[in-house]
Amino acid sequence: MLLLGALWTVVALTLGTRGLWYDEIAAWRDYGSPAEGRAAWWCLTHWFDPANHPLQTFASRLSFQWFSWLGGELALRLPSIVAGLATAIILWRWTEKRSGPAVGIWAGALAFTNPMLLEHATEARGYAFMMLTGALSLPLADHLHTKNRTDQGTLLKYAIVQALGVGTHLTTAFLTVGHSILGLSNRSWRLFLASSIAALLAMPLLWPVLDGLWLSRDQLTQTAGAPQGGYGLLRVFGGQMAFGWLLIPVMAHGLLRCRQDVRRVLLGPIVGLFVLWVTIMLSGSWAYTRFGLFALPAVVVALAHALVHLLPSGRLLVLALQMYPLGLVVLVDKQPVREAMLWTLGHTEQAPLVVGLRGEVAGVYSGTRDVDFSLCGIPNWDFNADLNHTNPEVVMVMYPNVADVAVSILPERGFRLDHTLYGRLGESPVFTLSGNEEGSIQLWTRLNSKAK
Repeated sequence: MLLLGALWTVVALTLGTRGLWYDEIAAWRDYGSPAEGRAAWWCLTHWFDPANHPLQTFASRLSFQWFSWLGGELALRLPSIVAGLATAIILWRWTEKRSGPAVGIWAGALAFTNPMLLEHATEARGYAFMMLTGALSLPLADHLHTKNRTDQGTLLKYAIVQALGVGTHLTTAFLTVGHSILGLSNRSWRLFLASSIAALLAMPLLWPVLDGLWLSRDQLTQTAGAPQGGYGLLRVFGGQMAFGWLLIPVMAHGLLRCRQDVRRVLLGPIVGLFVLWVTIMLSGSWAYTRFGLFALPAVVVALAHALVHLLPSGRLLVLALQMYPLGLVVLVDKQPVREAMLWTLGHTEQAPLVVGLRGEVAGVYSGTRDVDFSLCGIPNWDFNADLNHTNPEVVMVMYPNVADVAVSILPERGFRLDHTLYGRLGESPVFTLSGNEEGSIQLWTRLNSKAK
C-alpha cells in the first residue's frame, strides 16, 4: 500500500505540471492572484459568485508564494495534491482499524486508483478539500456515535473540520446535514451538538462574503448550459464519473455487509448527498457531479466492503470499471488551454483573437505577446465587429458549443478550421482518447494568411 501511495504521489505531481484549465485560471485571476497588489487574506473576504472556493484559493495563494520555484501550475495545485493524498491515507487507515486488514487494503487500493479522486486532487480547485473533509468526518463521527461520554476535543475537531469544508465549498454543508440526520435517528445528540458548533464556527468564516453570495444568488438557479436537476450527483453513489450508475448496486451491497456501527457512519455522507439532490430538485437549481464529492470517501469504503465478499469475477469487473477512466485521466488533458495558446502564437506574428465566455483566461499563457479577445458571454456581443476591429490571422475558439455563432461566421470570413485540441472537460463522461467535444478548443486560420 505504501508503494501504491508513492506511485499515486508521483502521478499526481506529474499531472500537476499540466496546463491550467478554464476554472483554475478564472478563480486564480479573480480571487488569488497577487498581480493587483492584493494581500493573501483578500481571498477569504471577497466572494463574487458561488463557484469561489475561498479556503482553497487562500491555500493556493500561499503555496504560490512559497513554492513558485516548482512552477506556477504545480505550486497552485500542491495544496490539492496534499489533500488528495491525505484523503486516501485516512480511508485506508480508518477502514483497516474498524473493519480489518482485508477491507482496509481494498479501501486504500480503491482510493489510490479512484479517477475522481485523482482528477480533483490534481487541480487548483476546492474539491480535494471537500473530499478530505468527507474522509476526516468518518473517524470523528464514528467516535461521536460510539463513545458513551462527551469528548469536548472530538466535538471541537468535528466542528472545525465541517466549518473548514463549508468554507471551501458551500455544498459540503450537506455532509453535516447527513451526519446530523443519522445522529438524531440514532439518538446520538453529541453528533447533532457538533454540527451546531460547526454552524457557529462557519458563520464568522463566511460572514465577510455573505453579501457577495447574496448578490450572486441568481447564479444558483437554472441557467442555459448548466446541468438541470443535478442528476449527475447520483453518479457519486457509485464512486465513478463514467460508470457510477453501474456501481451503485455494488456500493449498496457493501453497506449491507458492513457492521452496523460502521454502516451508520458511512450512511451519514450518503444521506447528505441524497438530501442535496432532493434540495436541487425541489428548488429548481442545478449542480455538477463534483458538488457531491464530500460523499465519495464513504462510497469508497462501502465499495471496499463489497469487494471482500464478491467473487473474483465481480472484483475484476469493479476494478476494470475503475481502471479504464483512471487511464483516461492520466492520458487525456482536461482542457489544453496552454497547448492551444502556444500553437496559436506559433502560427501568427500578429495578435490572435481568442473567443470564449471569458476567453481572456487564455491570456495567462500569452507571455509578453498581445492577444485580442471576443467575449461571447457579454450582452450585445458582435463577433463580426470584433473581427473587423482586430483583423486576426488566427482565431482560437474556446467552448465552441457556446460560441456557435463565431463558428458559423468564421468560414464566411475566409477562415478554415486548421486544428482541434480535445480535452476531458464537460459533464458527460469521456470514454475515448480523442476527448470530449464540449471541452475542445478550435484553432482557425485565415485562408490567405502566410503559412507558418
